[in-house]
Amino acid sequence: MRYTSPRAGRYDARGDGKGAILRVKRIDHVGVAVRDKERASRFLEDVLGARQVLDEPWTFRGQDFNWAYFDLGTSGRIELISSPDPENFVNKYIDKRGEGLHHVTIQVEDIGEALASLRAEGIEPLDVNLEDEHWKEAFISPKDSFGVLIQLAEFDEEYWAGRMA
Repeated sequence: MRYTSPRAGRYDARGDGKGAILRVKRIDHVGVAVRDKERASRFLEDVLGARQVLDEPWTFRGQDFNWAYFDLGTSGRIELISSPDPENFVNKYIDKRGEGLHHVTIQVEDIGEALASLRAEGIEPLDVNLEDEHWKEAFISPKDSFGVLIQLAEFDEEYWAGRMA
């Protein structure tokens, strides 16, 4: 028997009882919300042996924050998100839930297809952004995914690999 969400329909968009509704490529990264990015960075580098590959400001819903990517081992990646602004969404999240896991990012084959499949199952994606040619994203609410914010992303792997080299 397939899983049935209290907020959504049966997870069988194809109607054939087979397989998942999203074409997932891989888990791209785990996002961690932190107050002190420098301290968290030192932990990742000094304790876990991670290598920082990107660190830059970003704007989300009109709010500025910082994100830093760290490669961990041969295929793992951790993203630190932080902001010095106490009113920023990152710090409001930390105030409510504490530092730690913020989201899991899953790379999908086709974001448009993923969005249509989710909607067909009664799951309304959040914060859909298809404007950037190199990074298209949407989120699945923690209410639909066992308390975990899931970021779905379709992106140009070569573009991002070049930026993180």
